[in-house]
Amino acid sequence: MLHLLRRASKTWAFRILFGVLVVSFAVWGVGDLDLGGAGTPVASVGEEKVTVEDFANGLIREMQSVSRRTGQPVDRAQAEAMGLPQSLLGRMVRDAALNEEARRLGISADDHALREAILESPSFQGLDGTFDEDQYRFVLDRLGFRVDRFEDDLRKSLAREAVARGVRGGAVAAPGLAADLAAYGLERRVFAAIDLPLAGAPDPGQPSESDLAAWHEAHADAYQWPERRDAAWLEISPEALAETVEIPEERLRAAYEAAGARYAIPERRAVDRLVFPDEASARAAVDAIASGESDFEAEVEKRGLSPADVDEGEVTRDDYDDATAEAIFSADLGVVGPLPSSLGPALYNVRASIPARVTPFEDAREELRRQLARDEARELAHQRAEEAADLLASGETLEKIAQETGLPLREKTGLTRDGMAEAAGVEGSPELIEEVFAAEPGEERDLVETYGGAWALVRVDAVTPSAPQTLEEARAQVAADWADARRREALTEMAEAARARLDAGEPLDAVAADLPGSLVRSRPLRRDEEDAGIPAAAREALSRAEAGTAAVAPSADGVALVQLVEVMPADLEDGQGAELVGRWRDALDEAVANDLYVYYAAALQERLAPQYNPQAMDRAINSIR
Repeated sequence: MLHLLRRASKTWAFRILFGVLVVSFAVWGVGDLDLGGAGTPVASVGEEKVTVEDFANGLIREMQSVSRRTGQPVDRAQAEAMGLPQSLLGRMVRDAALNEEARRLGISADDHALREAILESPSFQGLDGTFDEDQYRFVLDRLGFRVDRFEDDLRKSLAREAVARGVRGGAVAAPGLAADLAAYGLERRVFAAIDLPLAGAPDPGQPSESDLAAWHEAHADAYQWPERRDAAWLEISPEALAETVEIPEERLRAAYEAAGARYAIPERRAVDRLVFPDEASARAAVDAIASGESDFEAEVEKRGLSPADVDEGEVTRDDYDDATAEAIFSADLGVVGPLPSSLGPALYNVRASIPARVTPFEDAREELRRQLARDEARELAHQRAEEAADLLASGETLEKIAQETGLPLREKTGLTRDGMAEAAGVEGSPELIEEVFAAEPGEERDLVETYGGAWALVRVDAVTPSAPQTLEEARAQVAADWADARRREALTEMAEAARARLDAGEPLDAVAADLPGSLVRSRPLRRDEEDAGIPAAAREALSRAEAGTAAVAPSADGVALVQLVEVMPADLEDGQGAELVGRWRDALDEAVANDLYVYYAAALQERLAPQYNPQAMDRAINSIR
């Protein structure tokens, strides 16, 4: 058992949790946390108690943690609305139950395990990387911990970790599950599709008045006039203000010097890297390429990789050590190697050489001026916007403010959300659209900042609510939609008849010759990959089918008849397949271990029957200011 505890204190999981605990306290502090007394229990589990003091200070830390993540302060009411007290109490009761179970099992951390955990914590180490007792006491003092209480809590944490390791240890997923999942994910499928466009469908003729009326009634939601608004906004744009900003010559030259590689781009090469397990296999591949028996792309495929897996992009000499860089940049285009890499012997395929490029200051001057001017204009825009907001608050109208400041006033009638979204500049920004459609007519609104640092003051003058279109108003669209639906029905019947021919064994090419669409074949696709020529609904319908099976599905411009041509099983013995099986196995084993621990903790709490004190919990929450 002592060995188990010492192992627990050395696990990376315990060290991470221990480090997070110390760091979070160091960042947020614990105020007047007093861990010396037991206090009134919010909950009790056997001899273990969750005191009011512990719970209140824990909730403060939870609130501060959420505030830090969101960038917004969280008060007591918000914490309760988010369920923070309940989730915190659940974790504290779980730990208390595990503490009680460790006591029942006779598990406790000896002084040696406790000492090792403290000595190895980076939070308590000095500048030389070794344990510093002064640092230890200083940190605990800053956190509001007494040494004896901290070490008692740490002993309990070590004991809980030992219990957890006992529960989780040896947990494995069902045999073969990892391989099944990897095989499913890496299996590739080849499809052939005949896209039957609406333009190739038989003419549906002219709809009758009753046809149009019935269609309009059945699809009334599709025929609506959108909400329209008349609005005006004062626009303060950094782009416009930047034209008025002057940048001194010395600042331009300083910016040019500071830009460095931006205007002095070193020589680059487009490179692929293929790693081998050993020098012999790498040299065998080089010899096969040199003799013409193989090429780099074939060697990549042999390793079970795709071109994207070996693409290093555009590299510079600084991306490699001196010897590798010299070999790659001194060679002609083609395969170089084997060369050492961090993953083993590698071949480098140099696809392109891109010479160095230097942009003179005079050529870069205008770009630098625009950049510096935009940076200053963003701050200037904020200042001008605040000035305009102050004028609005003093009773000035947007029109008067525009006259006094020279800022542009945009006035538009009949604005719709979709129409604004298609507009350029500030008008098309999501922030302004949201502001225009949130304001009430005549309402004074706050400044709104849009993407790019622009600001606007908005006034809505009139609102025309959304309303249904009558049949007469929507007649042309209703007629077009009715005709498209009839065409799609005809194409679907045609595709279903063709599918029956495929199911009866007719060749795909023969069936395609009788249809008004073109035949396309996909590349081998994994289930998570897409192909524009193969509708997603068809890929889904055929995701578990056998080769030769066909499906009919809607396409972007009509109906598609899709046949599964070939199923290419995954190779799980080598390369990417074997690696994926290993990763899946580790992940599944970890998930099973986590589930066992969760179930164990839940069963433990049910057996120990924690006692709760709602009044004490309310007192702890209400003590937070």
